[in-house]
Amino acid sequence: MKKFFNASGPCNAKKHYMVEIDSRIQRIHSLIDNERYFILHAPRQTGKTTCMKYIISKLNQEQKYLAIYLNIESAQAVKNDVERANRIVLSILKRSIKSQLDTHYHPSEECFKPFSMDEGICHFFSEWCAELTMPLVVFIDEIDSLMGDSLLSVLRQLRSGYDLRPESFPHALCLIGLRDIRDYRIYSDQEKRYVIGGSCFNIKERALVLENFTPQQVSDLFRQHTTATGQQFEKKAMDYIYTLTQGQPWLVNAFGRELCFDEHAINWSQTITVSDVDKIKEILILRRDVHLDQLADKLTEPRVANIISRMITGEIDQLDTISTDDQTYVINLGLVRRGELGLEIANPIYKEIIIRELTSVTEQFIAQKPSWYIKPDGRLDIEKLLSAYIKFYKEHSELVTKRKTYTEAAHHMLFMAWIQRIANSGGKITREYAAGLKRLDMLVEFADERFAFELKLNSKHALDDGKKQLTNYLKRLSLNSGYLIIFNRKAPDNWEDIGKRENIVYDNKHIIVINI
Repeated sequence: MKKFFNASGPCNAKKHYMVEIDSRIQRIHSLIDNERYFILHAPRQTGKTTCMKYIISKLNQEQKYLAIYLNIESAQAVKNDVERANRIVLSILKRSIKSQLDTHYHPSEECFKPFSMDEGICHFFSEWCAELTMPLVVFIDEIDSLMGDSLLSVLRQLRSGYDLRPESFPHALCLIGLRDIRDYRIYSDQEKRYVIGGSCFNIKERALVLENFTPQQVSDLFRQHTTATGQQFEKKAMDYIYTLTQGQPWLVNAFGRELCFDEHAINWSQTITVSDVDKIKEILILRRDVHLDQLADKLTEPRVANIISRMITGEIDQLDTISTDDQTYVINLGLVRRGELGLEIANPIYKEIIIRELTSVTEQFIAQKPSWYIKPDGRLDIEKLLSAYIKFYKEHSELVTKRKTYTEAAHHMLFMAWIQRIANSGGKITREYAAGLKRLDMLVEFADERFAFELKLNSKHALDDGKKQLTNYLKRLSLNSGYLIIFNRKAPDNWEDIGKRENIVYDNKHIIVINI
């Protein structure tokens, strides 16, 4: 059976091309040897389960430790019912042990008969470890799927048995989730207060983050396909895949799957080029597979919306008022990262997914045919397009003023929905935005022409700053002219002023300023 790129579920070395795992988890071995309890966290679809199953298999083969893996996500459904949560976790333990370990390691029935189900997990591990002839290492996945008192119960039971290790409690233990446990704020119905995760699991030695693939790892992954099939990748194509994904494991494998195996695959006799990668980028963005849908779904959460909205507008001053906990939450989801300019979207694919997801509903209600704005020679009539938008905005300004979420970015999003609707007929849009930029850069490419836009919220220095920012953008693009769109936060006193153009020259660049 030939290997392939896997973008659904854990990877299997016999079936899938895989990045060498030991380099991703090298610090875990020393933590296990030193009897440590630790955290492994990373966004979804980064390979956590694949890495854990690999290390568990390796530990069991070496026969120095006995290792098991359990996923406790199903216990989420019982929320604050501590007794039911404990019963579910014990049931998961029983199934996991039966499927992963030889029968002579299976616990006796006495291990499953605690005096109180509130302490069922602690009792189980104490009894079972006393029966075992080797130290036990436990990996508990989806720990942050538990809620409230159920989560507190599990964490406190693991803490209470810590001093008994390794003879009567797990030698080492890893909790796996989206966030470091110190960032949890757990509300206890029983205690009527919030409890910080770190305080009820203060035995944690370290929190490890499973990083994205490096450029070298991305290259190594695709070279496995070249070795197996002979199909070549241009170096620029591999570099472009890394630029678009920033090494996000699911995205990297999704590119491999689409380029080499699925319906859009390039024949293995042909070399994969940058142009091929660009086509697959658009397919992934438009199709929004399960992983991307899960991320898009998070955009509706208020704590996420507050941050992403300000990133679209670049309003760093307002971003400073958002709690560190909320910022950490969005980073741990994998939507955002800390870059040179502050918070920025994690990768260019997510940049497009986020904007298109946020503008998709509005876009569908824009009753405009792209053909209306295309000249007989196939080029885009950008002036006609902008004039039509200004008319549309005057008639439908409530789409901005009455928006309940993403209010700060409402102007930007309506304008981009309009442009996207037209560009879908054969154009391409590239956007640059991040906290601290105080603007959104947008490049529209259509029929071999390029149009640069700078989108800004109105402020005391919006015009002066915008001229400088757009000029720098035009220099990077090697363009001589562009549009500076300044959005007013308040309803205008005179609607006739909306959309008026001012042509200026700044640093030898022609700038068309439009106030909306």
